[in-house]
Amino acid sequence: MHSHLLLKRRVNHIISFLDPDHREAEEIDEEIMHTFCNLHRIFPEWTICTCRFMHSNFFYISENFRDLLGLDPSIGIETWHLDNFFDRVHPADMADFNKGIHLLEGLLQKEDPEEHDRFRFIFNYRVLRTDGRYICIHDEKAMIRLKNGQRLYFLLLRDISHEGTFSGFKMTAYKTGYNEKVLEYYAASEATAQLTPRENELIPLMKQGLSIKEAAGCLRISPNTVRNMRQKLFEKFQVNNVIELLNRLDVSGLAAAV
Repeated sequence: MHSHLLLKRRVNHIISFLDPDHREAEEIDEEIMHTFCNLHRIFPEWTICTCRFMHSNFFYISENFRDLLGLDPSIGIETWHLDNFFDRVHPADMADFNKGIHLLEGLLQKEDPEEHDRFRFIFNYRVLRTDGRYICIHDEKAMIRLKNGQRLYFLLLRDISHEGTFSGFKMTAYKTGYNEKVLEYYAASEATAQLTPRENELIPLMKQGLSIKEAAGCLRISPNTVRNMRQKLFEKFQVNNVIELLNRLDVSGLAAAV
């Protein structure tokens, strides 16, 4: 967590954005300080920062940002733009990430702004650390309404790579008071919906462990055709081999269904 002095300095950046005329600076100063202190108390292992999508800058990034991505949070606050962040998102996840943001914006546009603080959005994707490793990120976006009516958007980030194999970009939206998710986008599910009839025939054979030649015999096509079909499946599901493909299909529920 930031020292009290550094936290105070970052809060002043937020206030300058939310209240440029400083008409209510003293009132929201204490409230924002209290908010971030509570976030750190409740989520001590998470990286906490203001949301760059909704605010004009990364006004606040917690010190453990360096543990998450290996980056100095003070430099990030001063120099980072959205492009700096996008450059670190895995290229294979970027299109889905943009689609998730588009879905988020579309959902909020349909809702009463007074209801926005009841939503939280969870993104799972891969991002590059400074040591060259990609890690899987749980990125939770939410909003707090201040007493003066201003909205403070923030992110909670943590590394979930140790929790299992990455199975594709995923975005889920929840609304307080609802028992079910109000929106979900899962890249792997989107890909399964685009499978061709031939691919649906090939996948069970791959699951049985058949070689390319054996699968070609079962389907009465050439080994080269099977090889090309497999490569297209790898590209479609953003994986590198058969094991990763079958794991991805298991998560999406397709492997059990075919």
